[in-house]
Amino acid sequence: MNRLQLPELRAPACLLVAVLSAIPVLSQQDDVNKLAVMRARGETSLTVGKVRYDMVVAEYANAFVSGMTLLRTARRTPDGWVARVYGPDGRLIMIGTFEDQELRIAQGAFTFFHPNGRKESQGHFCNGGKVGAWQRWDEHGQPLSERQYPDSCPADSSGQRCWSSLSCTPSTSGR
Repeated sequence: MNRLQLPELRAPACLLVAVLSAIPVLSQQDDVNKLAVMRARGETSLTVGKVRYDMVVAEYANAFVSGMTLLRTARRTPDGWVARVYGPDGRLIMIGTFEDQELRIAQGAFTFFHPNGRKESQGHFCNGGKVGAWQRWDEHGQPLSERQYPDSCPADSSGQRCWSSLSCTPSTSGR
């Protein structure tokens, strides 16, 4: 019987695994560094390659980020526009997918994070509205009761107010 033999991991292979594991962290840090560049230049938007960076003000979000200037990144994917929002300290606050380039119609999976980096909630949007079960956690990572929303998509998102300024309100100041 032929056995599949796995190669023994040596230092170069281990190094490769370590480098590949660090890529998401380095990418996040690179995103956050763009906020400093934008502030230094007095800009509120910047496009680098296929990534759009915007400074946004959180007016309708939770109390932790209300009134803060945050960094939002947007990348086009086959599923829509994936947006990430970072706080002033570089921590990820939100990741989710939008249907439109203006990032007004939430469509797909979303995850929100507490200030300490732990998940706050996770669920889906459809046509701009929350749908199905949303899982929630407290700031210590302990599960909270689920929130249940209708399973069907709202028929029309044109009359809906944006779900959060994290998706709608560009910054007009360098706060």
